[in-house]
Amino acid sequence: MSMADERIDREAIGFGSQADEVGPEKKKRASRAKTDGGSKKKRRPKGVKVLLWFLRKSIVPLIMLIMLAAGLYIGYVVVGKQPEEDVFQWATWRHLYDLIFAEA
Repeated sequence: MSMADERIDREAIGFGSQADEVGPEKKKRASRAKTDGGSKKKRRPKGVKVLLWFLRKSIVPLIMLIMLAAGLYIGYVVVGKQPEEDVFQWATWRHLYDLIFAEA
């Protein structure tokens, strides 16, 4: 008898079927749904909702700005071996831009 035949026989008698394995889980979910569905949701004040929305939408750009500043610092001070007080001066980066894009 092959494994496929064995599986078919087990499913036919209800032994080891997926319904048995997830039965208790279904009951737990159903009882949770009953208790959650009947109760009212907590209402947050409008200001809190707006603040949470703003934080969710701004976390990725905020992390990107922090990584940009860290990358500028590491690239200029650690790799380039330049003084660290020059990293965040506008004149430094303008000079670098002029060196890269100057007409030869």
